[in-house]
This record gives sequence, C-alpha cells and structure tokens, in this order.
Amino acid sequence: MQQQRVVANRYSLLAELGRGAMGVVWRAQDQVLGRAVALKELHPPQGIAAEERNVLEERMLREARTAGRLNHPAVVTVYDIVRENDRTYLAMELVDALDLASIVQRHGPRDSTWMANVALQVLGALETAHQAGIVHRDVKPSNIMVRPDGAVKLTDFGIAQAMDDPRLTHNGGIVGSPAYMSPDRLHGFEASPASDLWALGVTMAHAVEGVSPFERTSTASTLHAVMNEPPVLRRASPGLAEVIRGFLTVDPARRLTAPQARHMLTAISQGATQVSLPHNNNGGKKKGTALKVGAVVVGIALLAGAAFAGYQVLKPKETTNAGPNTSTNQTQENSTEWTDPTALPVGAPLPSRRIATFGRGGDVPEWNLSGTQCAKDFLTQGSPVRQDVPCNGPHGIQLFSAATPLWDKPKDIAYPGTQWLADFAKNYCTEQFKVIEPKIKEPIGFTGLVPTQKEWEAYNDAAAPGRQEVLCVLWKQDRSPLAGSLVN
Repeated sequence: MQQQRVVANRYSLLAELGRGAMGVVWRAQDQVLGRAVALKELHPPQGIAAEERNVLEERMLREARTAGRLNHPAVVTVYDIVRENDRTYLAMELVDALDLASIVQRHGPRDSTWMANVALQVLGALETAHQAGIVHRDVKPSNIMVRPDGAVKLTDFGIAQAMDDPRLTHNGGIVGSPAYMSPDRLHGFEASPASDLWALGVTMAHAVEGVSPFERTSTASTLHAVMNEPPVLRRASPGLAEVIRGFLTVDPARRLTAPQARHMLTAISQGATQVSLPHNNNGGKKKGTALKVGAVVVGIALLAGAAFAGYQVLKPKETTNAGPNTSTNQTQENSTEWTDPTALPVGAPLPSRRIATFGRGGDVPEWNLSGTQCAKDFLTQGSPVRQDVPCNGPHGIQLFSAATPLWDKPKDIAYPGTQWLADFAKNYCTEQFKVIEPKIKEPIGFTGLVPTQKEWEAYNDAAAPGRQEVLCVLWKQDRSPLAGSLVN
C-alpha cells in the first residue's frame, strides 16, 4: 500500500480535487487541528522561466494575504501557507461545491431569483474587498462556488490588487479573463471596484442565459464584443435584466453601484419580477472617465472593430422600411459581393451574401437560435428556424455571430430601416467571417439576417419578445451537412 503523502508534517493528502497547468488542488487533512482543508500546490511545468515562477509564487502569497484581510462568509478562508521541497502550498477552507460555470454547464441556465441570491452574496464579498482597498480583478463563473444549500464562496484572489500596490505583471500587461473585462480596463484604466461590478454583471448574464455573453472565437472578437455588443437577455426576468444592464454600463461613472444593486437584488430575491433602477448620483466622480463606444486598440488589432464601429454612433435613417431592391440579380453562391434583399419564391434557398430579413413577416419568419447554435435545415425563403440541434452532429447552418447595432439607445427607438441594417450587417458579418475563415478547409457560404420592422418593434412584447439584432449565419456551399462546429 502506497504511503500517504504528508506536507509540512501536518497536511495529509487524501485525494486530488483538480489539476491545471500550474498546480494541483488536494483534499487534505490537517493533522494538528483535525479538520479537512483544500491544499493548493503550486507546481509549474519544467523549464518555466525563473521570473515567471516568481510571479506565480507572488500571486499565491498575495491570495493568502488578501483573503486573510477579508472577513466575510462568501470569501474563502486561507489558513496557512508553507514552502517545502522548493514548492509552495496554500491551505484553505474546503468548499464542497461546484463552481457556477460547472452548474450552468451541467444543469442549464439559472432561475433569476436563484441568481439574485447568488449575486447578493458575491456582491457582499466584493463590497468587503473594496472597502479594504482591494479589487478582485477576475470575477467570473469558475471563481464562484455554490454549495447545495445556496451558500456562495468567491475564490481565487491570486491576482487581486490592492489599490496602492504595484501590479504583479512584470511586462505591464492586463491580467484577467478577456470575456469578463470591462471596457474601461480595455482602454487602459486600472482595475477598480466598478470593473469588478462589470465582471459580476457578465457572470450573471452567463448564468441566466446559459452562454457567456461576450465569449467569441478569438481574443480579438471577444474584446470587440465587450466593446460593441451588449448581451442578449431573453431568459432573465425584467428586474434582473435591469441589474445586469446597470452593471454593463460602458461609462464606469454611470455604472450601477454596489448599494444600488443590493437594493434591487434584494427585491428580486424576495420575489419581485420588476425593479426600478435607482437614481445614480455620481456628481463626485470624475467626468473624464467617460468612454466612447467604438473601435479600440488594446495591444492587438480588433479585427471587426474598424469596419463597423462607426455605425454605433450614426443616427438612424428614416424609419420607413427601405424595401427590397428588385433590380439586383440573385447572387451566385461563390460571389464575393453582397447583394440586397430580392424577391424569392417560397422554398428557394437563400444565397450566400444576400441580406435577408428575419422575424415577423420576414424571409425567415421565425428565428430562435442564439449564441453560436446550429439548426438542422438550411435557410430557405419562408421557412422558420425554430429549434437548434447539437453542433457536434450533422446540421445545415450555424449562427456564428450576432450584434445589436443600436444597443445603447432606448429599446423603443424607431426602426432604422432595412437598408441601414443591411449595410451594418454586410460590414459586421464580413469581418466576423474573416476571424474564422482561416480555420475553414472547404467552401463556406454565409449571410446576414436583419430584423423586419415588425420584429424590431415587438422588442418589448412580453408574450413573444422581438429581436433588434443582426445575425450572421454560415453553411457549406454545396448544401451538404456540417459535421461539427466551425466557431468553437
């Protein structure tokens, strides 16, 4: 029988809980105090540079110091830190729970009331940290543990930063998870309590909608989505959607504050479906932190940003529907030029790079896909797309991107017109296709779908809400089935 491994003559390793590129987390028994603990072992791969190893060790030390300063039931308690045989170990509270990302993956989108209760506890942990002058910098579903009884623990303060501390990155880079970074951080501002709240808003959207709202096929497209594409909230209750949108306000000076969010989340957790957004009096904040939505340089070129970010600040044209362009011939499947909507007989396949309408009265009268979901049948004139199928099995089409061009305007804004939306979709879908095109080994067709005026105006319809997005869809040019996802 293999002898049980003991660390520092105190911690008996019982079972491996998780393993990553930089270390292992063990279930261990503290032989001195007789309690179960989680023991995090830093174990970088062979050949790692000494400077990088020092940064990793400093992060572990920072996690211990940071958590040790915080006294809140939703913060994981750190008990001890030891070094033995050139390895560093962190003994911490053992939390028998799944993280929020795993819960969503295994059990699907979360109920809004349930999520409000979880968010309240995370918010409490963040408020405690912020009051101590600490920003977490990596709030995301995988760092939120939820026990079966509903108790929450916010973990991984390894890259947390005291507001008066030097940053850990030796090269000045931004540390964190791109899909959860706020626009102000991408603009180069330091992490702040407001950026933690943005990340909490993204996390809430992920949990209630079932998909990460800004996660895309590449870092460039992910960062572009953060800057230009607010999440589509179709499952969240009206009240929770207000909280999420409040957290995801681009200008940090106008972002929902923790006290405001606590007031709203408490009401939702008690059964309220709608809550009012409290008045945000931020007169004492610097106006210079206001951000303009648009293309942004964040160390890499945002592939889709320059091509269409200008549409974000254009005023919509006349609200009358631009109507089909009957003088334009139907595009050939291998054409590289876009054509505008043309009249097609019912049942005819919709060609590549020919803008089509979706929703009430559109070429595709009903559309129920979101994220990067797939559907069995191909796009044909007059046929709805009601149900998704697994992308890892045979399917006809895949939604590979979507954008809300007038997301920062009131949702009752007048319809900008088919042609305005078509121009937006041509630029947007072309640039998004360029992101995935290098990975594709066979001829692919793609097009943009824009909402009809009736679909647009039904956005606030409680029974059957409309959509104000443009959608980018792809398929094989020979109309044979796709065998797997092209964007995941």
